[in-house]
Amino acid sequence: MIYLTYNDPPSGIYQSQVIDVVNYMDHLSSRKVKLVALISLRKFSVNKQKITRRCRRALVLPMFPKARYWRLNLATLALVLLFRNDRTIMARGPFATNLALRLKQLGLCKKVIFDARGAYEAELNEYEVVNDVRMKQQIGELERRALEQSDFRLAVSAALVNHWRKTYAYDKARHVVIPCTLSADFGSFFPTKDQLTDMRQAMGYSASDVIYIYSGSSAGWQSFALVDELMCKLLGDSRARLIVLSDHFDASFGVMTRFKDQVRVQFVEPSQVKDYLFISDYGILYREQSITNKVASPVKFAEYLHAGLKVIISDNLGDYSDFSIFENLRFDPLSPEPLPYDEKQRIHQLSLSCYTKEHFKNQYTELLNI
Repeated sequence: MIYLTYNDPPSGIYQSQVIDVVNYMDHLSSRKVKLVALISLRKFSVNKQKITRRCRRALVLPMFPKARYWRLNLATLALVLLFRNDRTIMARGPFATNLALRLKQLGLCKKVIFDARGAYEAELNEYEVVNDVRMKQQIGELERRALEQSDFRLAVSAALVNHWRKTYAYDKARHVVIPCTLSADFGSFFPTKDQLTDMRQAMGYSASDVIYIYSGSSAGWQSFALVDELMCKLLGDSRARLIVLSDHFDASFGVMTRFKDQVRVQFVEPSQVKDYLFISDYGILYREQSITNKVASPVKFAEYLHAGLKVIISDNLGDYSDFSIFENLRFDPLSPEPLPYDEKQRIHQLSLSCYTKEHFKNQYTELLNI
């Protein structure tokens, strides 16, 4: 099997949801799974090394300049498949899937799996993901074709499947649902109670502080304005502290102008994120009611649970809002207190039970057997 990605840079998400998936599936079966990544010429050598360092057998190739010319990459992929005997291509997103479908038409593969990470047409039109009008016009038809012509599909949420049914009249049952799972880097370690106390003190926090944390990008769907409004209410409590781990946080936000002494903003290396999560009490995953968010599966949810955090989560966020109610994971704004250690342990164990790749072994095996 080939796992194909197109125009995806080697971010933390790529590590967790592509490289870790390829390595896990390769481990599951005698059928080898090979990552084929088409990436931008910009910083090509650096990004190639990032990918091959974690996935040694990966084939990383330069994509044709500008994403709008995605079809021109067909010749490159055709040459690759001429020298291989892979029966199935699992493709991430509609562009990679449509390239795979064309390879199938040429007889260079027999089966195509659409790995769908979200509602693509909605995302490109609700947020400024790309400025290319032509791509925005194309994306709906590419998404429809990927759904209708693929032999099998992976959805990151049941909410995404329901979106397919409503928007594209999808009426098939040939799919599995696998949410975004923990990176292999997270492991099963959890600090002892004494270690957590020491970690808090070392970072300048006391046992009585109520620590909220936001860890994520500055992308539009993250809904920073809503987060700011909410946190301005919560930071009225003198014990409240906010940690923002992000590449960008506007200094004009209310939390910065009104509660600056209670807020820490910094961008840290991925290896350091876990320590900040461990010392916190509540993770922020609060988003606006867009289609993009209603079908989403943010990996941050699993990472918050791994650190033993309850979650400040908005309604209708993929499958997670209902899951949070069912498992008593939601933050209670009426009684914001530091989380007891045994509660943090419970939540951590839940993450290992529900959001590791091994938990979805049967679904991954089904994909391998397509």
